[in-house]
This record gives sequence, structure tokens and C-alpha cells, in this order.
Amino acid sequence: MRLSGEVDEAYVPLGCKGRRRATPRRRGGGRRRGRATNRKKPFFTLVERGSRRALFLAEKGASSKVVAGVLLRHVERGSVVYTDEFRGYRRVSALGYEHFSVRHSSGVYAVGPMHVNGAESVNWHLRAFLLFKRGVSLWQANFYAYATSAFVRLYADTTLHACHWLLEVIGHVA
Repeated sequence: MRLSGEVDEAYVPLGCKGRRRATPRRRGGGRRRGRATNRKKPFFTLVERGSRRALFLAEKGASSKVVAGVLLRHVERGSVVYTDEFRGYRRVSALGYEHFSVRHSSGVYAVGPMHVNGAESVNWHLRAFLLFKRGVSLWQANFYAYATSAFVRLYADTTLHACHWLLEVIGHVA
């Protein structure tokens, strides 16, 4: 199964739950400038427009190589991909996709059919699902990504269809 539609990334803070640390954890996180992604992991959200299919993927980074790997594994070539202006998405059109992006920094969030509002709203499900886990392990991020995908799918579909879809997606990843 391969999705087509909107792609967005979300940085989720993850910890060292279940692992011993050499240095004790600092409370409050200290002062950091900018996005401070050192304790956060990028989760990519792929949403198929016109359906309620959403897939969350935890990746090691958000470089253009990682984005290319995610798209080549899960999005059919030649399909339309909507993204925001994140620098990792600059090579999408060179990979064989019809690429449209929205420039959030200019205050533009939707121009007709060009938007990533569906993926950004589904990112809320990811954060809400992980909120109740109270300390998600960095090493189990892929499990939590697939669990969130199944949770969103169960919310939108019947149990049998959701389980079949999840097994199909995991089969393509493994």
C-alpha cells in the first residue's frame, strides 16, 4: 500500500525511558536557542487526501536523503505531493513527484488545493497519543509511530480493515 497526498514533519521530544544514563538528567532542559532538536526525533506524517489514511514514521533525521527514502518507500512516483517549505523537501520534484509547497514563513497556509492542513491536524493525534505515555523511549519510536497510525486508523475505520491495513504497511517497511 502506498500513500499519496500531504507530507509533514513533527519533532516530538523523546527521552531515555528504560535506559540508564551516564549523566543524570537535567531538570528544566536548560537554555536552548531555536528548535533545539537534540532530544527530539522527527516523525513524518503521510496523509492521503480524500481518505482517512495517515501513516506516521519515526526517522533518524530530517535531511533530504531521509525525506527521499520516506517518499520512495511510501508514495507512488508521479503522484502529487503537498509539503511546506522545509528545506528537506526541496528535492521532491527531482524524485519524480509533482510537488507543491506552501510558504508558511510568508503567512500563507492555504492557496486553493495547496495546503498541508490535513497532515498538520493529524500531527495532533500523534502528540495526543504520545502525551499519555509519559516519557516515550527514543529506541521504541518506530513502535509508537505504528501504534499511533493504528490508533488513528481504528478511529476512522472498522477494526478488521484497520488491522489489515497496518499489517500491510508493516510488511512494506520490514
